[in-house]
Amino acid sequence: MKKYYFLILISVVVFCSCDKIEGPFIADKQTIDVDVEFPKLDPATVYRKVLLEEYTGQQCPNCPKGHEKAAELKVLYGDTLAIVAIHAGSFAAVDPQFPYDFTTTAGTQLYNDYAIGSFPAGIINRKPVSGGVGRTQWQNSIMEIDRSQIYAGIQLINKFDVATNILSIYSKTTMLKTYENPLQLSFFLIEDGIISPQLKGTEIIQNYVHDHVLRLGINGTYGERITPTGILEKDSAYTIGYQLDFKGKDWNKNNCTVVAILYDHKVKEVLQVETKKVIE
Repeated sequence: MKKYYFLILISVVVFCSCDKIEGPFIADKQTIDVDVEFPKLDPATVYRKVLLEEYTGQQCPNCPKGHEKAAELKVLYGDTLAIVAIHAGSFAAVDPQFPYDFTTTAGTQLYNDYAIGSFPAGIINRKPVSGGVGRTQWQNSIMEIDRSQIYAGIQLINKFDVATNILSIYSKTTMLKTYENPLQLSFFLIEDGIISPQLKGTEIIQNYVHDHVLRLGINGTYGERITPTGILEKDSAYTIGYQLDFKGKDWNKNNCTVVAILYDHKVKEVLQVETKKVIE
């Protein structure tokens, strides 16, 4: 039986549950029935994906080179690489020439926690690299990830109600290996195709296209535990869902993507990441 825990966040209504395959059933007093069915997951089709968090800013003259490198890596790795562009720090400042505020609470916290220095910078799979990794080393850092360690598979289903402008996000995390540390699951909303000025060298590009832009940490910066202890049992599956209100936001639903990140906050490592377009 599938159920959700009902939680309330600022402008976000949260539902979560545990779907038992094997192992303990997680329950709560405030649960509702799950109203979506996930396809059966074939473990043989699951591969470990990598998260690149790219730190950037509209007033950063060298950041377009970072965007170009990220795009190059996306072509190379395809859907095995998830990119989140985080606008933060002084280069993300707003002024009459750069009037749009790309910053987010989650992005600013990550920027501060990783003590990001020179731009553009990247953090790969949340590895604890103070100051970030320069763009010329992003591919090397991606290649250092042990892709043979496939801990979990994440499935996502998005349903957007055009009448209410509310997005319902459902995920199912299936543990494929034993993992001892507590885990957290976080959800980001990102958007492609935002047209806004960008400094490139000494020139301001007025109609610059910003992609992978972090719009919101849906359940905070680092997410939440989806069991009371944070321990996810091998061969068990856990579902969690969120409702996100688009009303009053300038987000283009057709260009938005949900990013789900399974994260070990203790050792600072992403175990799995999955993406799903809001509208497909």
